[in-house]
Amino acid sequence: MDARYQAQFAKPLVNQLLAILQRDQQAALDIVNAGRPPGRELKPFAAFHKEVVTVQNWPALVLVAQETAFDTNSDADLRTQTVRLICALAVSGTDPEWLAEDAMDYLRAVDIALTSAPLGDFYAPLAINHRTVPEGETTGLDPAISKIQDLRVLRHDLGVLVGRRSGGLARGPQIEFVVELEEK
Repeated sequence: MDARYQAQFAKPLVNQLLAILQRDQQAALDIVNAGRPPGRELKPFAAFHKEVVTVQNWPALVLVAQETAFDTNSDADLRTQTVRLICALAVSGTDPEWLAEDAMDYLRAVDIALTSAPLGDFYAPLAINHRTVPEGETTGLDPAISKIQDLRVLRHDLGVLVGRRSGGLARGPQIEFVVELEEK
């Protein structure tokens, strides 16, 4: 096979990120919940999606690869790229003040999970619960093809407060981040 056809781009990266978030969410929530009042602990995400959908199970996490930008100065046989991702969260409640607190704390928990994962975790097969990965395990990025350079959070967006048809309130906080990698 021609070496130029080995690059995988965003797809396996998104699967690895979802698997890392699923695996590490409870540890991150434990850190965040330690500073919250009794009875106000955040629950783990009930659903993980790769695209914006109607949320049926709350809270939910949506991870979308927005774009892949290629470095035009890189070697023709080495695809240097930056993948920009948005991780949107769907949180609900009835009290707007607590919903603002919850949004900030869920953002913190996801930030912790993303930024504390060792880059080596991107190469390991990881358990994942997602219908697009029916075997229940990622393959991990192939280190002979892909090299993760960096993961950087660019911004947190608390989202807007909206009324739900069911009568409650919802908020859609988001984290925008980039992953820089090289692929052969």
